[in-house]
Amino acid sequence: MTFSDFQASSSLRMADGTVLTACDRCRLDYEGKETPCDTCRVDLLPENEDAAMVYMITRRQYVTAENGRVVDISIPAVKTVMDLYGVRDQRRCMSKVLMLFHHFRGQTDESQ
Repeated sequence: MTFSDFQASSSLRMADGTVLTACDRCRLDYEGKETPCDTCRVDLLPENEDAAMVYMITRRQYVTAENGRVVDISIPAVKTVMDLYGVRDQRRCMSKVLMLFHHFRGQTDESQ
């Protein structure tokens, strides 16, 4: 089986070719009971889809300080992905990607 990570959803491809998404697996786990979709699933607004896609692709492209501490996301990496995927409003997308990166970076820093 293989694991795929794309826009915060995952899927498992079984040896027989069957693909199970995270939602499919959850429904199987909660069979006969109410699923916790309201606390788990994130439905993106259309105006946030580009930023989410760019963030997921570039989120591990870091700028680091001399001590190895992550200080920012790579702007050239973000720009390259926006160009490759034809993002039209790149300024707005860049702003959203930076906001996402620093939001999640802050959560990681707080948990350490």
